[in-house]
This record gives sequence, C-alpha cells and structure tokens, in this order.
Amino acid sequence: MSMISREMAWRVFAREFNDSDLMIEGEEERSPSYLITPLGAKVNRVYLVGVLTECENIGTDEEPMWRARVTDPTGTFFVSAGKYQPGVATSLANMEPPLFVAVVGKANTYQPDDDTFLTSIRAEMVKEVTEEQRNIWILEATKSLKNRLEIAIEASKMDEISVEELVDLGFDEKLADGFKKASEHYDPLSFNKYEGMLEDSLRYILPEYESESIGEIDEEQSGEDERDEELEEFIIEIISKIEDEEGLENGVEYDRVRTKIMDEKDITSDKFEEVVNNLRSDGSLYEPVLGNLKVI
Repeated sequence: MSMISREMAWRVFAREFNDSDLMIEGEEERSPSYLITPLGAKVNRVYLVGVLTECENIGTDEEPMWRARVTDPTGTFFVSAGKYQPGVATSLANMEPPLFVAVVGKANTYQPDDDTFLTSIRAEMVKEVTEEQRNIWILEATKSLKNRLEIAIEASKMDEISVEELVDLGFDEKLADGFKKASEHYDPLSFNKYEGMLEDSLRYILPEYESESIGEIDEEQSGEDERDEELEEFIIEIISKIEDEEGLENGVEYDRVRTKIMDEKDITSDKFEEVVNNLRSDGSLYEPVLGNLKVI
C-alpha cells in the first residue's frame, strides 16, 4: 500500500486565492483535491501570515465553530476551525484581534448556487507571530507570485500551451500542468493586475522599491527612516473619523484619504504614501478590501 505524500503549503496572496473558482477533485480514494488559481497554483494546503482582524464563535460552547478574518496586503482570507480542529479552536478562542498570526490549513470551497463560489481555509494550525515573520512571508509569497507570472508570460507566447514545452523551459511540471488547466478555465489573464499585486506587495515591506516590470526582487530592506509621528496620528484620526461618521465597515478609499490629508497638510503624494506604508507595516492600518484603508 503506497503512502500519500503530504501536500506542500502554498504561499499565495489572498486576492489570487479568492479569485479562484476551479476545483479539481482527486481521482482516487484519499487522493487530494486542488483549488487551481488563475496563475496555475494547484493549492491543497496554504501557509499564510497576516493580521487577524476578526474572530468569532458562530457555533456553540459545546460544538464551537470559529470563523476568522486574516488580511494580507491584497485582501482577506476567511479561516475556520471546528470540533475536528480542537487545538486550533482553542487557540482562536484565546486570541484578541488585532494581532499577527500564521495559519496553515486546507483550501476549502463552498458553492451555494451556480453564480457564487466562496473560498476559505480550514485551519490545521494557527499561532501568533511577529511583524518580522509577517514581512518574511510577504517576501516569500511575492517570490512565488513572480514565478507564476513568469510561466504565464512564457505560456502566452505559445500558440497552444504545452506542459512539456514549459517544463523544457525550466518550469516545475506540477505548476506547468496547473497553468494549462487554469488557462482552459479562466478568462485571459490581466498581467497588469498581477504585476500590480507583486509590486504593491513589495512596496508594502520595501517602500523604496521601484520597478517597471516584474524584474528581480531585492531582498534587502533599507534602514528605518525617521517616522513622522504627528502625521501618522493625523492620518489615523482622519480615517477613524470618516469611518465613525459614515459607518463604513470596509475602510475608506485610499485616494479619498490622500486627497483629504494633502488638502489639510502641506505634504507631497510621495510623503503620504511613505507614512501610510509605515502604518501598514507596523499593523496600525490594513486593507480590508483592495484600495481601502482601515484603522486596526
């Protein structure tokens, strides 16, 4: 009897994960199922690090079912744990958001109707981590995204996508097969969208990063610049005020905050971006949806 190997845990950003709606079921008993992302990641298990922003027991004390939201620079992962994950449920019960957490779990999907496809992660492990560990994960996820973008760009040059040709070009066979399946299911890729995700994620931890393409990733972070604490406090105050006055649950649009701050403070757009990046890096701000800023 052959043993089933343990699936690798993918480092994949929330936006790509949540864009996915292709599930490939295992063909044999106990063989794994995969969620295929638009860039070809064949995801069975996920490893993610982000900010735990919400956590609640939607079950009972006797049979708890914990549901949590964990954000990264691109969006939100929905994480769950129930009676079959008692250790995870206990960990979530003792956590007080917001805080940085690492999660390992299985890709899970739910399709309530023909037009709705929901993704989530059934947690196998969750633990509190540091901001530095979160930043390391962002860099790892960015490298993984860059690799999938490269295979997508090479495949786009082919009249017909061939797994064999992609492998000959040096790409992993499993990823090549995943991308072929993705290309047959999803609409044509917007490279700009995913290149933007890559660059935005790099700037999240490397504010000095500049690139016009998906070129080489610089792994060296610069030293800490002197923080403008007064401006940081003012930005948080403005966002909180707008959220409270208008009852906004998903934060305030980035451009709206920038315009408001620049109208009231004599600063450049680059200075505003620098301060916001600092606030996001230390966990004071996050993006509940792409392009919005929310105070933690």
